[in-house]
Amino acid sequence: MIRLQSTATTPTSSSDIHIPNRIERGPTDILKALESTISRDYMAPHYKFHDDPYLTPQSILLKRTYALAKESGKKAAMWIREEHRDLFQHKVAEPEIKAFVPPPIYTEESKVTEETLLYEISNGHVANSIAIYDLLKGEITVSTKQALLELLCFYNNIEKINDELLESNWYKLNRQSKKNKWINYPQIDVLFGFLKEQEPTVAAAAYTAMICGLAKHFSPEKAWYLYDESQGKSIPLSIDGYNAIISMAPELKEKDKSKSLIMDIYRAMAANGITPNIQTFNGVLNVATTMKSNQTALDFTCNILADIKKFELKPSLTTYYYLLRILSRFGDASYSSFMKILESLKKETLTMQNEKDLHFFVTAMEMASYQFCNREAGEMVNELLLTGENYKFIGDNFKEHTYYRMYLELILATEEIETFFKLYSKFVPHVTIPEPAVMGTILEALKLHPAETATQYIPKLWSHMIMFGHLDREELLENILHLMSVHCKPAPDSPLNTQFAEMALTVWDHIQTQNTKRVRHFLVSNTVAGNIIMLLLRGNNFDKAVEIISSLVRSPHLIKNNDTLATEHINEIFELCLAQAHVPAIFTLLEYVTVHNLDGAGEMAGKLYKTVSLTSNQKNILASLVGNDVLQLQISDEN
Repeated sequence: MIRLQSTATTPTSSSDIHIPNRIERGPTDILKALESTISRDYMAPHYKFHDDPYLTPQSILLKRTYALAKESGKKAAMWIREEHRDLFQHKVAEPEIKAFVPPPIYTEESKVTEETLLYEISNGHVANSIAIYDLLKGEITVSTKQALLELLCFYNNIEKINDELLESNWYKLNRQSKKNKWINYPQIDVLFGFLKEQEPTVAAAAYTAMICGLAKHFSPEKAWYLYDESQGKSIPLSIDGYNAIISMAPELKEKDKSKSLIMDIYRAMAANGITPNIQTFNGVLNVATTMKSNQTALDFTCNILADIKKFELKPSLTTYYYLLRILSRFGDASYSSFMKILESLKKETLTMQNEKDLHFFVTAMEMASYQFCNREAGEMVNELLLTGENYKFIGDNFKEHTYYRMYLELILATEEIETFFKLYSKFVPHVTIPEPAVMGTILEALKLHPAETATQYIPKLWSHMIMFGHLDREELLENILHLMSVHCKPAPDSPLNTQFAEMALTVWDHIQTQNTKRVRHFLVSNTVAGNIIMLLLRGNNFDKAVEIISSLVRSPHLIKNNDTLATEHINEIFELCLAQAHVPAIFTLLEYVTVHNLDGAGEMAGKLYKTVSLTSNQKNILASLVGNDVLQLQISDEN
């Protein structure tokens, strides 16, 4: 690109240095200064929620619901202002505050001028601008026609984002599918058909607007046709037009052939004396990310970076985002380059230039966590995010949630469990709420630590599972019940047995409650059912344990795949009941074993007979459960 530009002349310009008499201050500068004097209280909810335990949302769904419900009042006020505009004709401010005035409706009787049209264009009102243009019958100046064309190309099939609806924008998922979304308004054809026949500068602006609009709304074939037409007429586009064509290079040609298209565009820019800007090279870097060969992509990237340096351009956050995507191909070998990028950004004041800027921090944390699994790299990314006003680059709710998920997983994988839970307590639940996959990873990690270490964190995780609505996740129930019943098995006289029994009972009650609400039953694994019964028995809650075993006798379908309790669970349940001489519980267990034709019923019956003094009625019940012959055989074997 440097070589192609070498023949182009760059005009030199000089400007007088103007020293202001005072420093210009914005309307919120004082508030920003005050805000900088206080640190964040991680134990308090976000300012948009009530700082009250009963009114503070404690789950992802509630956070979204509360925030959008609060903003719905603002939307209702906007709707009333528009639908009942006759009630808002009074002037209460001088000068007039436009935001409080209902938007006008234009009809055939409306008296409109070109200034009216320009006002609507400046406010991004597509429908009103089209209506006024039709009322004026196209009798407007060339510059206004160009402004209207640019408006229709820029917004086309989307509505202008309302900056007042912060929560709607925060929770909105911007999933753009790369398909043709271009709406071919008849006014666009009329405006473009007129403007492209005017003098070269006007025609160039019209072609640029059309190409940029078509590129934004994923219509590459039409954009390329207009680009080819403009080049055939020797109409030089502006830098934005060339950048738009570059951004569509992967869609216009095969990924491995995009490089040749880029070189053709470079030549066209050089021939027309157009100097590239950082957005030009960002588009080219995007092309590099689509190349199949890692070495080809790396060589091409090195050339692009050399061009950026030669043109003395300052890389934007989008530039670094594309560099990270390319570096991610090279595994651990890219670690030093990754750290150099973070070091250079620490010295910069980041400004928003492109929507791709919002992808940098999520991508950087993804590399630090999943690719390098390096605590130092993750902390550098997090420190950079919290510097100055950089947090605005987190993007939206989905990106923020993804970022903290990866950050927590990184700390869990690289630090002691005590350090992890200090950070966990700092962020959960007011900054982020771990999704089930993250909670599962935490529970799995606790299994790798001694029982006394894991036990102290079970109550916190259990309360969070209830708070975040994770009791429907069977894999989480299996993990935490395993921790309580096997890994952190308390001594028989430990008060933890009672606490764990209450937790197990909560799980079973939740399962029963869900089954009353659903057409299809909430099925659990035999492991979950067995652990619940064991924990109840250890906590001396025999009545509830008997009730659960009885329900499994009556409704075996409650366990997944009509499976049965594991043999080790049955044996431990029997021993716990036998130790307490709880004959009804043993009878219920024997009924379960015989109904499902499981082994061991005779042995258990014989052991019960020899260990516990049974009444004659209990002996008859025992004989009816396992059969008199089997019982007599077991008794004789014992003797």
